[in-house]
Amino acid sequence: YSFFQAITSNTCTSGWLGVTIFNLCTNCPDIVPYKKYTYNYTAIATQTRIAFGIREDVGVFALDNISIRSISAPGTEVLSNGNFETGSFSSWTYCNPSGASYVASLKKTSDNFVYRSYTYTAQSGIYYYLAGAAGASDYLIQTFPTTIGETYSISFWLLNKGDPLNNNFDIILSI
Repeated sequence: YSFFQAITSNTCTSGWLGVTIFNLCTNCPDIVPYKKYTYNYTAIATQTRIAFGIREDVGVFALDNISIRSISAPGTEVLSNGNFETGSFSSWTYCNPSGASYVASLKKTSDNFVYRSYTYTAQSGIYYYLAGAAGASDYLIQTFPTTIGETYSISFWLLNKGDPLNNNFDIILSI
């Protein structure tokens, strides 16, 4: 109960209905190199909201190539800018409800960002999302069209380098 309440009672997520939470990890280990994760979600409304809640007190997550596709129409992407190749947060909303430090940003592979002797890059393309909010989660949010009763495949690539304490990675779906 307290985990659910903490995720859904902040200014980024309060009032959301029909919440489904996939807790990828709490006290996450290193995930190097990138690893692909896939989840299935059955829509309960004509619009669905996805949020990635990320906290990494001592370390950095990299997120890239987020994709949401209907199982019945796998050739059609319903998410916009899931690979961040616009070079901006277009189609996404960034929210930092607790004023966490070390907030997220978009990076280019050519930025040569290094943490703990590891050079971060995009999983593919040029841009990737870099998240290392310390002290509390920050959120990356997008709403996309869905068909009630249809199952959607949600996939993304994730990398993490840091301490396996005081961190979490959550995927939150709601209407």
